[in-house]
Amino acid sequence: MTNGSRRGAETVSDEKTAFRARVRAKIKQLPEEYIRSSDAGIMKQVLALEVFRSAKTVFAYASVGREVDTKGIIESAVEDGKRVCLPRTGSGGEMDFADISAGLHVARYGIPEPDGSLPALEPGREDVIIVPAVCCDRSGARLGQGGGYYDRYLARYPDAVTVCLCRERLLSEKVPVEWNDVRPGYVITEERIIKTGP
Repeated sequence: MTNGSRRGAETVSDEKTAFRARVRAKIKQLPEEYIRSSDAGIMKQVLALEVFRSAKTVFAYASVGREVDTKGIIESAVEDGKRVCLPRTGSGGEMDFADISAGLHVARYGIPEPDGSLPALEPGREDVIIVPAVCCDRSGARLGQGGGYYDRYLARYPDAVTVCLCRERLLSEKVPVEWNDVRPGYVITEERIIKTGP
């Protein structure tokens, strides 16, 4: 990497950090009533999505704080007989997914994870990955929490069906992105479905 491209990458990284901080401040100000209604609206959209309905396995995430709530999505998937997997974070910024049927424990960052002794499962063409975000933009680009876990994971599965959850009020005109940021196949808000691919 040349000095110029290195400076460019640092500039985008700094821009993402500042942008993320602004959005997090906005998230803190969202009314509880809106949080609840957008959670319900997003869940309704996800459950009606054909790629979700036809999925054999759902690779979800355990929402914390004011993230889009995934509890209802996970419960619905289990009730429908789908296998549900949640991520486990490891060293070096890597993560994998394991089945939740054996239960969860609170791990790094206070997030519930499947036990580390369980085998890692990989997404197939008939599965769907539910992806969290700080926010997204109207073209479907995603801004994550900053750890890069999902970008690294999704880069290994370019054919996976990915569905990112974002509240409508956090949908931006444009979020800063870097060359290695992975764009999800769908962005779901309580009001719209943005399909980013063919």
